[in-house]
Amino acid sequence: MYELFVLGQLMDHDMAGYQLRKALVTVVGPEQTVSYGVLYPLLDRLNQAGDIVLASGTGARSKRAATLTEPGRAHFYQLVLQPVTINKQAQLAFQIKCNFLHLLDEAGQRTVLQDFQAFSQGQLASLAAVRAYLTDHPRMVPLDVADALDVNELQYLRAQAQADWITARLARLEKEV
Repeated sequence: MYELFVLGQLMDHDMAGYQLRKALVTVVGPEQTVSYGVLYPLLDRLNQAGDIVLASGTGARSKRAATLTEPGRAHFYQLVLQPVTINKQAQLAFQIKCNFLHLLDEAGQRTVLQDFQAFSQGQLASLAAVRAYLTDHPRMVPLDVADALDVNELQYLRAQAQADWITARLARLEKEV
């Protein structure tokens, strides 16, 4: 998923590792960002794969600027349109993909958003099932149930806001067609 982010960021212009990390913090927040110990080896792997070219600058604090290649551009499109594996990183993967909707045609945008919509509907269904379980489970301590239901409500509201955002983006695509 960080591979997708790097390739997507380089679609518009060359960037150094420091700039890429800063851009990632902007998109996903400081809690989800990548360390330099992960980023620079990733840049090296992308360079070795031919997706980017790393050019070293000159000076006391030389930066290695990454430039996207044509194979890297094709790899970006392959990754951004690939369905997201549902795991602990799925939410982050969708955030990264949504950051690059402007690089996709209408069909690509729709594909990403519909995939995200299905994920969000799954989240809402799962949270509703947890709420039903908590409400109907007599063996739990009542105060534990109350706290768990409050947290469930917060999670549900977040997931619903996300689902509403996706629905609005899909509706906007319909108007543009």
